[in-house]
Amino acid sequence: MKIISIISQKGGVGKTTLAINLAAAAQQKGGGVIIADTDPQQSTYRWYVGRKDQTPLPYVASVFADALPEFLDKARANQADYVFIDTSPNSTEESLAIADHSDLIVVPCGPSFVDLRALKRTENILRIAKKPALAVLNLCPSYGTEADQAAQALKTLGLDVCKQRIANRASARRAYALHQSILEFEPTGKAALEFTAVFKALDKIKVADAGTPAVKGARHVQ
Repeated sequence: MKIISIISQKGGVGKTTLAINLAAAAQQKGGGVIIADTDPQQSTYRWYVGRKDQTPLPYVASVFADALPEFLDKARANQADYVFIDTSPNSTEESLAIADHSDLIVVPCGPSFVDLRALKRTENILRIAKKPALAVLNLCPSYGTEADQAAQALKTLGLDVCKQRIANRASARRAYALHQSILEFEPTGKAALEFTAVFKALDKIKVADAGTPAVKGARHVQ
């Protein structure tokens, strides 16, 4: 089982959209896929509840962060292949605890200077957790050099950056409003291809034993 957490200490960078659509891309590969929504806002879980009669995949569970270890044990016992964890931007301690139980961390980042400047606390989490991480540029403009400059800045910070970027597309917002993944809403569209490419990049990253904490007891970032 591969546990992938989406962590950023800044709001508004598209964690929920990434969790939903990366999980949908994983579902297309086959096997069991679960999203654990640990964010108190519960945006992913509310999206799932609103699906009504639509195919209820990937499954989304509302999980308190302190109950995550038990939830992951149950997911493993049920032979889930992927668990994606949507996280809150507001608790460094909670994010670090989640990172400890993850195999791989996805760091979504917008291309603006404000987004890049807000990465410091997320960097601290990555430094302490010592887990494989991949930065994904999200909500990118379809023209200009801002995303290129942001990618270079992320590399300067020592982060591995996904070659595939996610553009700021209205189709992804419309899909969410209809309680669909982009792969359901517009399966051959550019957004679906982008999210699928990001998932494939993540899936190629080799990870250690599932859910093994890298630093036992480490919970605080100064």
